Amino acid sequence: MNQARLITLATLLLPGFALSGACSSEPPDDSKQSITDSNGDETPAGNGDETPAGNGDETPAGNGDETPAGNGDETPASTSPDWQAFTCHASKSPMFQSRDVLNMRISADFTKLNSAPTKEESGSQAVIELSDEGGAAPITANIIARGVSRFHCGVRPFSLKFEEKQKDNIFAHLGKSVKFVTHCGDREGLSPTLKADSIETYEQRLLMEDTVYQVLDQLQVPSLKTRLVRLTYHDAPTGKEETHLAFVREPEDEMAERCGMVEWEDLSGVDTSQLQVDQVGLLLLNLLNDFVIQYDGIEGKNLVAMVDPDREAIFYAPYDFDLVGVSRPDYVANEGRTLEQNRDAFADWLRRNQSPTLFDQIDRMLARADQMQRAVDQANMNEENHEVFSRWLSLYLGLLRDFRACEGHTDDPSRPLCHVEDDHGNLPDSASVVDPGEWSARIEPPGDVDMFAVDLQANTLYSFGGRVPLDLLDAQQNVVASASERTVSFKPSQTGTYYLRASLGEQLVSSPLLPSPEEIERYVSLYTDDHGASLETATTLEAGKAVEGKWELARGEDEDWFLVSAGASTSFHIVLRDTDSGLIEVSRRDAPADELPLEEFLREGDNDLSSLFEQPGEYVVRVIQLLGLRVNGSYTVTLQ
Repeated sequence: MNQARLITLATLLLPGFALSGACSSEPPDDSKQSITDSNGDETPAGNGDETPAGNGDETPAGNGDETPAGNGDETPASTSPDWQAFTCHASKSPMFQSRDVLNMRISADFTKLNSAPTKEESGSQAVIELSDEGGAAPITANIIARGVSRFHCGVRPFSLKFEEKQKDNIFAHLGKSVKFVTHCGDREGLSPTLKADSIETYEQRLLMEDTVYQVLDQLQVPSLKTRLVRLTYHDAPTGKEETHLAFVREPEDEMAERCGMVEWEDLSGVDTSQLQVDQVGLLLLNLLNDFVIQYDGIEGKNLVAMVDPDREAIFYAPYDFDLVGVSRPDYVANEGRTLEQNRDAFADWLRRNQSPTLFDQIDRMLARADQMQRAVDQANMNEENHEVFSRWLSLYLGLLRDFRACEGHTDDPSRPLCHVEDDHGNLPDSASVVDPGEWSARIEPPGDVDMFAVDLQANTLYSFGGRVPLDLLDAQQNVVASASERTVSFKPSQTGTYYLRASLGEQLVSSPLLPSPEEIERYVSLYTDDHGASLETATTLEAGKAVEGKWELARGEDEDWFLVSAGASTSFHIVLRDTDSGLIEVSRRDAPADELPLEEFLREGDNDLSSLFEQPGEYVVRVIQLLGLRVNGSYTVTLQ
């Protein structure tokens, strides 16, 4: 399979990557540090589980080593609407029965935890005490550092790992491992993204991150719950103590369970090859990420993957909100955009993706607007950050209210918030008349169809394809061929006008908030071809005879198929000209269905590919154009 197609499929299903690194050691500060919150209470410093893009501080989708908070209020979501894909119930854990800041003291070897060169070397025994629960027995666990970029913090995030599931304390119904997000703190060489100018700033970052979780927690959708903790770190070897804010995050598998699903890594006995990404869940994921201005949550990063085995469906929950545009416009991916600029980008995303499902989800969000505002009002942020979050919520909820009135007005140019200009007609009578070749099509909003009318000659070889599902119709509107993942070739039996129909159906048309041009302008082609891209139209190669081929496309991926009868010592060469790259795939015609084709990249000049024909037999050879620095190349194939 073409490598570009593999990457696209992987991104759709289970994308995300995490990088790790070593860190320098730094002894803990000798002084006990705390700051006063906006209510005058002594509120220890903290923030930061900072995770730059591409690092994904904690692990990506399906792994979930860092996954943000929350579900909804403590009542399950209504299950009446047909579009609702899941019901997320309240957490059973006493940890999330209150939103009061929890006072906790942990005694452990924090010197080792914050200075060990690897996570594996950072562990020690921990004793946890809860001052809010008088007379409660101390709880023992192992403590170990975690995180990727935040592993470089002066105060690392950590996990508490219990020998068995807890039953009669604050950690009940949270499994055997619970993650804590800490305030980061200074360390020599800390990246500019993570570094703050004061302990107070570290704390405010933590509080802003938690506030995003709490806002989403009101929506009763798949999202991890959190609980703020006023945590006293007692370093057992030195006896030193510091008190700072942190928060506890709900384990990913517990969130998946209360939402009626199974976390990806806990799947057992499920044939994952049959699983499909749920389109309602995908739209909701993008809506939530865009709502909180999560540019670090695109391209598969910062996702928790879950599966509903009964429906054979994959769902995602967003997490890791430390670098969202609300609180960190200075983060590189946010490019310093203002709330107003981000709102305008969000408006464009909404317009491009408007559909009954999107309007239903917006209804759900607007119904919880008061609860979301209350989550912001009750947050322990300082006055300046309260103002930022309140203005964000006001701007974005206002946009959602205005956009909600767009339903049914996509075609009204007098309503710019709603109108999506159609570049090509939807029906044969309004189809764009074209000659064989290449075009671009903007397929939006969901349900949009772009139609092209093209005159074709009988018994002439044509191929068509692109980055959108295509149907070819004859003059009577009968489908004569279809293309999706690969180029398709055919020979019309009659000369006349044919119609090429491009449509994505009702699926999300563009996921990123700020998509690249190729994600909006989709390439489409129908062209005269020299060699076909199917068994029926493939060219049979004869030994000792050179065959010329060319790639006709400037923006697409032309495929030329050949049938080869290989002997015990087959010699097979392709001389590539006027282009810098290509791909060949070779598969045996009698191979089992699960046998993958052999493939090799082509370079300009002579390519000896004889080793791809491992044994005598009949083969299908696909010579595939790749988009490189030069296109429209040509080649010569020789078989000996």
